[in-house]
Amino acid sequence: MSDEITPSRNSTASMGAGAQVLQKVGVIGAKAALSTIPWAALVFDFGQAAVDYGNARLTDRLLGELGERIDRMEAGARERLKADEVYQLSAQAAIRRMLTETNPRMADALARAVAELGTSTLLPAERLEIARALDALTEPALHLLQTIYRAQNDRLTPQELAAVEGDVRKTYHFTMLMYASMPLSSWIAPANELERTGMVVATLDDGWYDPAERATEEPLGLTVGLREMYPLGERVVRMCFDDPAIPAFGVYAPE
Repeated sequence: MSDEITPSRNSTASMGAGAQVLQKVGVIGAKAALSTIPWAALVFDFGQAAVDYGNARLTDRLLGELGERIDRMEAGARERLKADEVYQLSAQAAIRRMLTETNPRMADALARAVAELGTSTLLPAERLEIARALDALTEPALHLLQTIYRAQNDRLTPQELAAVEGDVRKTYHFTMLMYASMPLSSWIAPANELERTGMVVATLDDGWYDPAERATEEPLGLTVGLREMYPLGERVVRMCFDDPAIPAFGVYAPE
């Protein structure tokens, strides 16, 4: 009779989300021929937060998508990832984001960004800059970043153009678009985070673009103006999406 103990159904059910994720990480690491990459340590470093609060569903999706992308890489690229510290940092940042997100598209976007960064030919300092920036990408922040990119490249949908009355360059109109597409209580934090990490220039204004024009309407509070996207912001957008011109989040995103 074997002395091996098989976990009972109850013990598996009571396993913390983080512990279940650790099991899945090991499978993905082997599947992607990355068994020497410390995936388990990558998650375990978050300690009790990963065990008690880890979003196992989104983390599993992120790691699964990342594993599939790694599988499609050439053998030489996969080998290089085993010693790539920047790649490890970007993966850590993506997993941290999963602790506070609920949208599966965030897992998809960050998995793509990590994989793209892993194969990027940018200079080491530039790659590290992007890895650090991933920490700022909450769903609202990434939505704002992509919307700025799409607005500056004339890729807004007809519904979005209607929301800004055909002129997204006006500060008030751009703010209307953001609140219409994702009705937060405030867009201050996402705008500040993107500016803090050097991805955009955000204009924050506590007044109207044209007070007389909007005198009869309810104020939106702090307005977020469309100013400029830095090269870092554009790199991050292009790494996160297969087609950055298609809105990924909010009311106007396709089903």
